Amino acid sequence: MDFYSDAGVEPIGEGIRTHFSSEITAEIAGTDVIIMGWVHILRDKGKIKFLVLRDEQGQCQVTIPQAKVSEEVFEVSGQLKPEYAVAVKGKVVAAKQVASGAEIIPTQIRIINTAQRLPIDVVEGKVDIDLDTRLNHRVLDLRKPSINAIFRIQHSLVRFAREYLESNGFVEIHTPKIVAEATEGGANLFEIKYFDKKAYLAQSPQFYKQLMILAGFGRVFEIAPVFRAEKHNTRRHVNEYTSFDYEMAWISSVDDVMKMEEQMLVHAFQKTSEVAANELEVLGVELIVPKLPFKRIKYDKAIDLLNSEGKELAITDDIDPEAERLLGTIFPEKFGTDMVFLTHYPLELRPAYTMPSMTDEGMTESFDLTYKGMEITTGSQRIHLYDLLVERFKAKGFNPNHFAFYLDPFKYGAPPHGGLGLGVERLTMQLLGIENVREATLLPRDRDRITP
Repeated sequence: MDFYSDAGVEPIGEGIRTHFSSEITAEIAGTDVIIMGWVHILRDKGKIKFLVLRDEQGQCQVTIPQAKVSEEVFEVSGQLKPEYAVAVKGKVVAAKQVASGAEIIPTQIRIINTAQRLPIDVVEGKVDIDLDTRLNHRVLDLRKPSINAIFRIQHSLVRFAREYLESNGFVEIHTPKIVAEATEGGANLFEIKYFDKKAYLAQSPQFYKQLMILAGFGRVFEIAPVFRAEKHNTRRHVNEYTSFDYEMAWISSVDDVMKMEEQMLVHAFQKTSEVAANELEVLGVELIVPKLPFKRIKYDKAIDLLNSEGKELAITDDIDPEAERLLGTIFPEKFGTDMVFLTHYPLELRPAYTMPSMTDEGMTESFDLTYKGMEITTGSQRIHLYDLLVERFKAKGFNPNHFAFYLDPFKYGAPPHGGLGLGVERLTMQLLGIENVREATLLPRDRDRITP
């Protein structure tokens, strides 16, 4: 059934869109086109109207002079209101005064659907709306070109990171999000009722991606939600976020894991700068592709740098957000880069499965990747030796019997391996200079928000 007829309106031609707004250029002047989208702006100058139509690829201008269009077209154009869904048939004409160099003179305009009075404005810069109100109306908020562009850029980053891993022998997996035990330990778990048992929402795919290494896949990755029941309310935390995880076998050291990530990110940044150039321009962002290799700094040296700037941190203290921001200032000045690996974290600060350092006593073969003063990745070489793994679980206060499903496979020839988890929203946030991670989250979930 033709969707125009189903909506009770007359179809335009065959009811088929022939072009997107981005294709309306002077090069196709003289062409008859059908475009579809939303009424973004309508300027009524009396005997001439200017309709800015917005679709998923941008905006184009439809100019409606009373003297050059039919009476019906001019009458329908007077009925248009913001966010009406419309179809326009017309001829493309060159127009130097328009940014694209072309506009459409319509021969038909059809209203596909009407829109009620908008609770928020979707025209850039027209009204300054607070973030909470915008998130209450997130679907409309996402129609705004600058907001929509964030997630098209995020899509490109993930797309090309995946592309790089696939080209290097990684297999995409999908692991359970309902688990019986904590992966990272601690109390930041969402407990759920699972029939007659107690279960939790997964805070990481860590155990399962390691088990897939033991299962013989060699290299695996997963892009999926993870859940943290932390009662925070900060600009950098949400309770459900997208984690980009990978795990790789037969490594010689943790540096193999870091090399894979830096090469993956450079590839993703480079390709995104090309494919998402229009979206980056909409946001006024210059995407700087980091140079290889990324700088590596041991954790104790980072603590020394912070203390030289007035902090008072011990080697076993975790680097808090304020200290991360300070490093985000120090690193570009000292090393000329925004991308820095912090390596060799203390045993106290890393999960039980993290390989103790062979060279730095009391430390681990682990790292965080910081980008513009924020941690976006955590990774490590994992313990592949069964006895050492059990010992470390006991040292962290865990009962190994509760983790038999994870520990037992390590009895059967586990290869040396390592991996990481990258926060997709944090990467997007830092790349685009966004102040609050909620703006880089499609539909945020925090301690106060579970809708829309």
